[in-house]
Amino acid sequence: MRRILAVVAAAGIACGTASVAHADPVGFSYTSDVGAYPFEGSASWGTGQVDVWEYGDAVKVHAESADGWDWARLELSAPAGQQLHEGTYSNAAVRQQNSPQLATPGFIAFRGTRAGGTGACAEPGSTADFTVTRLARAADGAVTDLDVAFVLHCTSTAATRGEAHFHR
Repeated sequence: MRRILAVVAAAGIACGTASVAHADPVGFSYTSDVGAYPFEGSASWGTGQVDVWEYGDAVKVHAESADGWDWARLELSAPAGQQLHEGTYSNAAVRQQNSPQLATPGFIAFRGTRAGGTGACAEPGSTADFTVTRLARAADGAVTDLDVAFVLHCTSTAATRGEAHFHR
């Protein structure tokens, strides 16, 4: 009987740990190699500073400081004819904002401040790899949960590595 209770208790602890791990904090953060663009250095935004929505066939992640001074945005899309879902997308190509899907996965990356203007990862040959580990939508299609990790190579071999977590 003790063994059965111990197994049940261990299973409960394991399930409890799994549900805590599932509740990732809301946030967007990145760290860049020297020479990376448009993301430079490192930055992070937390709860109340990150929003996610889907427009057309792209999932958009927008992070902005409370005063609007500092912001970043990623737009991620699956290959043409597909909807973004959980999985790994390699060699995603730069895509023009609100343009038709590409034959390969696509991405757009923007970084801005009120003082420094806006930079975009828009050079031909720029690539990204991203992994969506969680993507859930409400009945109306609105994104309710997103966990994504990414690596951007925008204008050089320098990389920006980051992640975004959103839970409504």
